[in-house]
Amino acid sequence: MGQFPVLFDANSLKPIPTINSKFITGLGQKEGMANVGESRDESLVGDRHLFCTELDQLMGYYDKLSPMDFFTLVHVAYEKTLKNEGKKSTIFYHIHNPDGYAKLNFLRYNPEARIVMMIREPLQNCESWVKHHFDSNDYNKVSTRIIAMLYGIDQIVFRIQDSVGLRLEDLKTHPQETMASLCDWMEIEEQQSLYEMTAQGKKWWGDPSSPDYGDKGMSPFGDSSIKRSVGSVFSEKDQFVLRTLFYPFSVRFGYIEEDLVGFKRDLQQIRPLLDEMFDFEKKMAQEPKVDLELFTRSGSYRYFRAGLVDRWKVLNEINDYPHMLTPLKINTKANRPLA
Repeated sequence: MGQFPVLFDANSLKPIPTINSKFITGLGQKEGMANVGESRDESLVGDRHLFCTELDQLMGYYDKLSPMDFFTLVHVAYEKTLKNEGKKSTIFYHIHNPDGYAKLNFLRYNPEARIVMMIREPLQNCESWVKHHFDSNDYNKVSTRIIAMLYGIDQIVFRIQDSVGLRLEDLKTHPQETMASLCDWMEIEEQQSLYEMTAQGKKWWGDPSSPDYGDKGMSPFGDSSIKRSVGSVFSEKDQFVLRTLFYPFSVRFGYIEEDLVGFKRDLQQIRPLLDEMFDFEKKMAQEPKVDLELFTRSGSYRYFRAGLVDRWKVLNEINDYPHMLTPLKINTKANRPLA
């Protein structure tokens, strides 16, 4: 708790450690949690002393605690701290961008966990994810994020755990049918609060760092994020290569029509392109006027190439990724009254 005081006071400026060993200062303010409420003059707070007392009392009932027991008790104690006394049997845990060890360790202690991944048209998603780092000329971040996406859609845990992919486009364009279908899959009761942007019951105006954040905050079902055009980072040639590598995923989630003959042709066409610099790489190398030979010998460049070639080899062998997500089935006729 001393390491994460922002959990109890959104105004805390204490740096928070991240997955890459760097720190984020003012996380609560950056996430918009320090200006919640109808007048944007409230902050999310919690009684840290009460939380400690509740957690200590709950742990006293156990002779021995497993990591999963402790994980559960932390959530129970926090709910009590917030005065949420209703009976709950499901924990919705946002395990955001975990490293492989953290994810596998979590599943080791909670083998019945079910995984929901929010997905989006892959090229649009990928460009959005790297845009900030492209603009700041952080090549290492851009290249590693592209590889992370290519591997993130194809994980062995999707085959050994009950997992679904939820399309952002479905949530934005058909919110009630999509949310109802997700609630059915999660085996939870649909509530009106699922359609509202709130935190601790207070209105949350959105993430101030988002390009969709404006004077009136953000709309939970605004469609600007799914209508954003691609091209601010990736050229047509870059898009052709990445679109081919994302082909099996795009077909599975209905972003493009299946064309196996065309895919096989494109796959052969992009192979020599993987050994060349992408256009976005040329732009990034020109900004600080880096010697191109040195650029192509860097660890980040070689890591990027190794990942791209590995993904290509899988597709060239089986024309698919073997451990992809299963799309959530949307009941388009769902129109039931909310509880």
